Amino acid sequence: MIEISEKYLKELRTVGQGDGSLADIAYSALILASLDRPGILFQKYQHHLKILTLDVGGAKLASNSAVDRAKLLISVLHDHHEYAGNEDYYEDLQNANLMSVIDTRKGLPVSLGILYMHAARSQGWHVEGLHFPFHFLIRLSGKDLSSDGQVIMDPFNGGKILEARDLRALLHKYSEEGAELRPAYYEAIPDREILVRLLNNIKIRCLKVSDLGQAINILERLVMIDPHQAQHHYELGMLWAHVKQNDLAYESLTYCLAHIDEFKQNDLVEQQVINTLLDLDKQEAESQKNNILKLPEIDR
Repeated sequence: MIEISEKYLKELRTVGQGDGSLADIAYSALILASLDRPGILFQKYQHHLKILTLDVGGAKLASNSAVDRAKLLISVLHDHHEYAGNEDYYEDLQNANLMSVIDTRKGLPVSLGILYMHAARSQGWHVEGLHFPFHFLIRLSGKDLSSDGQVIMDPFNGGKILEARDLRALLHKYSEEGAELRPAYYEAIPDREILVRLLNNIKIRCLKVSDLGQAINILERLVMIDPHQAQHHYELGMLWAHVKQNDLAYESLTYCLAHIDEFKQNDLVEQQVINTLLDLDKQEAESQKNNILKLPEIDR
């Protein structure tokens, strides 16, 4: 893992504690982004978050309804600061690095969503990420939920307020024909899971181009911020084994065996883990055999 100050390491570890809610999700995302941009002035990006806070706070709000709050966020983040989805270079890794997103004003749904959430929460507004598949969305509430309502927004598409027909169209765009909206898609997800989703975007892109070193870096971060998710340990252990880091692989995969019930297809995963551990034991035995000190022959 790229070296990072103990202060930031401590703050990242706190992400893995508690119920998954975070005091400042954008700040945590900036720390994760800084790991891949050593030497870049961190305070510059903190300052930009403060600018977003001031711009939203200084804008005139027509009412405290969810719709008017959403329109204000759109006017600040999309219209003024020009944040938008990176349609042309969607697979670019930088779309998931919040520092790069701030530099270019382009990003993925989840990275842009984190900025929208930061801007809303800076005003004390209630906003949350949703379990909607394939495409990250946020839900913004009005001051009085019963009278001011809620809206679902798409940060990737300029913060557009989505109706049911828009959600169906979005689902059909990424799913099999005939897919229908489900109640689970409207459930809120913890802030920690949003950061996991952000990192998974990077991990998947790294694996697609066989950048195993960076994929391992990302999985180490996933284990740090989401330490009780056995899937991260499993993927990290298998990659460690692939690159012949046997001690590290053994540690991760042993954890998996102790938490095998957490996997959906635990019989298959358990067999893969056991086979890999047996192979590691075999490699260790052969290594020790080859390293046995050979005594010199005595001259007669």
